[in-house]
Amino acid sequence: MTGQLDRIRELEKLYSTEEKNNVSEKIVVVTSGKGGTGKTFFAANFAYEFSKSQKVLLVDVDFNLSNLHLLFNSHPQKTLNTFFESKAIFTEIISSYNSNLDIIFGDSGLSSLDKPTFNQINKMFSEINNLSTQYDLIVFDLGAGISDENLHILSKAKTKLIITNPEPTALMDAYVLIKLLKNNDNTDGIYVVVNRCVEESEGKQAFQNLNSAVDHFLKVSVNFLNEIPESNEVRKSIIDQKLLAENNQTNKVITSINHT
Repeated sequence: MTGQLDRIRELEKLYSTEEKNNVSEKIVVVTSGKGGTGKTFFAANFAYEFSKSQKVLLVDVDFNLSNLHLLFNSHPQKTLNTFFESKAIFTEIISSYNSNLDIIFGDSGLSSLDKPTFNQINKMFSEINNLSTQYDLIVFDLGAGISDENLHILSKAKTKLIITNPEPTALMDAYVLIKLLKNNDNTDGIYVVVNRCVEESEGKQAFQNLNSAVDHFLKVSVNFLNEIPESNEVRKSIIDQKLLAENNQTNKVITSINHT
């Protein structure tokens, strides 16, 4: 997959003079201020598209309602929470979807573990760092909302992709997320994808509205990555538990993700 993210990563490597501690250039966190923006759908199809040319690890770090396994029609026996509970070593929780895409699934609230501690999250990152030479890209599907755990994971990422919608409520939640990132001194590498756009250029207009508020009130620079159109085939792919990128390459949504 060649797109804006490839160019972004190359430019960051070229112009970056100092790396943050414990932050991998390979990590991309897909996040949103609210649920229902299509974040997990984007993360799954984005990772799949990228895996056509590079080795990818996709990690479900939604500690409340993990559902990445549904999009891949998978029934994992060992999940991230299995590792957190010390019932499996890290390599045992990695599922291979194809030769270029590995996935670590979440647990959908079935585990006795409520939320992982920062120490457990740091241990996860330590294990991923040990495996990082095996992957070209590591994608995290973050849970919706803004929690201390989410902000901690975001602090580890060089690139943050915020998935939002044109609706004012979604844009407001994206604004609040960016504000909290600023409060945590973590505003480098923020990119916005506006999903579920009904009309052409609706996403660009929504981003302009968000960016104007962010620039005026927060004095933060964020970047427009792409807009993705609304499509009934997205809903059908989720119901059928068939990855849209794998089964319909000509769909306009996948075309848009391909150019992200």
